[in-house]
Amino acid sequence: MPEQELYRKFARYYDLIYQWMDYECEAEFIKKAVEKYKISEGMDLLDVACGTGGHAFYLHNSFNIMGLDINPEMLEIAREKLPEIKFMEGDMKEMDLPQEFDTILCLFSAINYHTTLEELEKTFKRFYDHLKPGGVLIFDLGFCTENWEEGRMLVDAVVEGDLQLARISQSQLYDGVFYANFVFLVKEDGKMDFEIDQHRMGVFHTPEVANILIKTGFSTHIYNGYHDFPWDKESDERPVFVCVKL
Repeated sequence: MPEQELYRKFARYYDLIYQWMDYECEAEFIKKAVEKYKISEGMDLLDVACGTGGHAFYLHNSFNIMGLDINPEMLEIAREKLPEIKFMEGDMKEMDLPQEFDTILCLFSAINYHTTLEELEKTFKRFYDHLKPGGVLIFDLGFCTENWEEGRMLVDAVVEGDLQLARISQSQLYDGVFYANFVFLVKEDGKMDFEIDQHRMGVFHTPEVANILIKTGFSTHIYNGYHDFPWDKESDERPVFVCVKL
């Protein structure tokens, strides 16, 4: 499935599926990390793969935000939530904007949509080129070799009014790529719908990602989830990278 098709049919269900997300807590971590590490003087922030604007909702009072996402249906929802923010359709792998930023975010596993380290390195270079000197890049690895659990079954279920929704997936890795086939079962207005939403996501070794960032020109700090202590590879938390353009 082409990347621009991801979530298109199910964009309106996205916030329901991920209602457990603690966007507010993650936004607080971002604000503290930016305050600690950012050297550039401005507050211009680019939210890459911004989705429906969950993080932007809690950050827009602290930053001048621009949102970028490949999915027009997601952006439509984000614009309804935050009409004062400029949201643009675009692919991080081809990003070429006429502006530099003080902070770039790429959150909630979005960076895993690269399936090779070579592809990842090219995007990191794009991020680097779009940051002001002393600017900060923050991203997470939702999937990495250290926290991977082969064969794990994941089920998300939502009941809201006459809507019943279930999403089912299983973690299966082939040559370092997670072929995530999300099975959707939707019952709404008394009608049942069935669909498979296909995603291809890279699962990388965290130190290899850190080495690419250093090679690109970043100083890199890795946190344990959205907590203020260093990443522990033995934990189940995702590594969260805070990188400064040198």
